[in-house]
Amino acid sequence: MKRILSLGILLLAIASSAWTAPIVIKTPMTEAEQEKVDAFIGGRDLRSIDSYFSPYLDSIAPVEQILFRKAVLLGGLDAAFVPLIVPNSARARETIRNGSALGGGTAQWHIYLQELHNEVLESDVVIPQGSYEKGLYTTLKNQNRYVIKSQQDLQKLSAITSKTWEIDWNTLDSLKLAELYSAPTRPLQFKMIEGGRADFTLQDFSALPDLSIEEHGVRLFPIPGVKIALNGTRHYFINKNQPNSRVVFDALQKGLRILQQRGEIKRALVESGVLNPAVKDWILINP
Repeated sequence: MKRILSLGILLLAIASSAWTAPIVIKTPMTEAEQEKVDAFIGGRDLRSIDSYFSPYLDSIAPVEQILFRKAVLLGGLDAAFVPLIVPNSARARETIRNGSALGGGTAQWHIYLQELHNEVLESDVVIPQGSYEKGLYTTLKNQNRYVIKSQQDLQKLSAITSKTWEIDWNTLDSLKLAELYSAPTRPLQFKMIEGGRADFTLQDFSALPDLSIEEHGVRLFPIPGVKIALNGTRHYFINKNQPNSRVVFDALQKGLRILQQRGEIKRALVESGVLNPAVKDWILINP
């Protein structure tokens, strides 16, 4: 009788343990994003992190990765985040669409919902309309060599971005540059700028005093005095056809509301340098 009772208690404990196991959320991210996110978190409980001043948060992607995870946790979900390494944002969207990843990671532009609405749920706005600006990044040698005051000045130069980054590509294409080249990843774009194959690339500002950014040993600097605005809103996508989709989505929405009420999303973008007060008075090339 005692043996049967002990076995019953053991089975109940196992069942209870399985019931309370964290929900695994597979999120797409590039290898570089994973390295930066892991270095920033450094084993800390994300819910206790309250400062976003960090050299690892040198672009919007790792910041959005952090905010996604924090929102889900603040929304009350016990979750374990597992990276799914992808080369770029287009592949990230595809993994969410086909269910290889549950979702989240970096936010996506709202324009992509039209093609994915049957497969994904879209979160509340993470980056609002008109608030996302980028710098025109080039080598230190060329930083002050290029004097840009207007779109006409910019049309003498060539740029590189990725065709899969449709907002960036369309924005640059509308400026009628001398040339516009495509490379699928940020490291490759940096190497092409370093090699003189294009004059500048459109990138997020950093929080460093010189606003510089580095990728795989290549450091770039913004052409001073000018910036470009990107048109659209950014949201997190969650695959709607997985067993835990609605649970994760509801926690995400609740957590985003908490972060918004705290003003933490904007503060994270400001402290990381993505929304940078240092460029407040710079000329907006495409108002």
